[in-house]
Amino acid sequence: MQIGKSCSPDCEVAAREAGAEALRGADAPTFALVLCTDQYDADDLASALRRELRDLPWAGCCAAGVFAGAELLHQGLVVALFRGMDLQVGTGMGGPMSKDPRAAGRDAVAHAIEKLPPMQPGRRRALLVFPDALSGNPTEVVRGAQQEAGAGVVWAGGGAGGDLRSAMTAQFTGGQAYRDRVVVIALDAQAPIGVGIQHGWYPYGPPTQVTKAHGATAIELDYESAFEVYRRTAASRGDALDVQGFARFAMTHPLGIPQANGEFVIRDPISIGPDGSVRCVAEIPDGSLVRVMEGARADLMDAAAGAATLARKGTPGALGGAVVFDCFSRYPILGEEIQDELSRVQGALGEATPLVGCLTLGEVGAMGGGVPQFHNKTVVVLALPG
Repeated sequence: MQIGKSCSPDCEVAAREAGAEALRGADAPTFALVLCTDQYDADDLASALRRELRDLPWAGCCAAGVFAGAELLHQGLVVALFRGMDLQVGTGMGGPMSKDPRAAGRDAVAHAIEKLPPMQPGRRRALLVFPDALSGNPTEVVRGAQQEAGAGVVWAGGGAGGDLRSAMTAQFTGGQAYRDRVVVIALDAQAPIGVGIQHGWYPYGPPTQVTKAHGATAIELDYESAFEVYRRTAASRGDALDVQGFARFAMTHPLGIPQANGEFVIRDPISIGPDGSVRCVAEIPDGSLVRVMEGARADLMDAAAGAATLARKGTPGALGGAVVFDCFSRYPILGEEIQDELSRVQGALGEATPLVGCLTLGEVGAMGGGVPQFHNKTVVVLALPG
């Protein structure tokens, strides 16, 4: 992987600077991963990148922030050039997500895979999934993607979107910018592709059952108002909580859905409804168990380093590069310490490993090698063989 970056607010300048740096001295480029912040006009940026990258296939998404190594760019463009004849890449798109998110996930995977040669024995496949986080249900997108992909696939990715100051988002493929879509990048390689996923959140309260939910909203827990149960859990730990203090408290006390392997899938609570319901960023399954979680800055940074360590262990030999998907909702907790988190990720992967990534609105990954799911407040690290 060879990386180019630009902090210019001008689409033409940013594409020229990042593209030229990525392409400089590159032999046998096969694909470019493009990640940008949401201040750019997506269509204008796509046009500028088409001129700079020419016939080279590229795809990606916009995000709340982008990484080049351990550097976080609040405004910028990163182009990660993939080199080497062994790596085979296919891209696909599905949607509209708002119409049928599960079908969008299936179609995006199918279109990406059909552009690859037939899978040969011994080769490995990874799928990077970029749903529009502000349109439709990304949890259903991941379910559809998994149905189409089958078993034995490495999963990574995250929700495309910005810093939530506007409703703008974009996914890129085929030299164009899209909205309300899912973009999938399929990677096939001869050597193993490693992945790690961790979040750093631990149980704070007892298990409660979701007795009434609708989409991403928990209406009742144990047949009571969801917020009342959440508030009472905080009170049992000595934390006084009211509606006005909910957003601040919930930032460091998300909900966790326990899994069979002992892990938790995290859901990020964001608001309280007039009926005492608790709205989250992603789906809360009716009938599931949930626990209020907690975590400190050190726990979050340890988790990011742990995810990188797992990805490194999954890719023997030299690394060709790594891609990090770090949840945007972790940033208000870590602040500029997120660059320390990225430094720890870089250290776990090796200081010479090219590293790119972005702040996503939810993450795609499979805990413990199980089925992929859509996560919140989590870090996913994908390590590519050299």
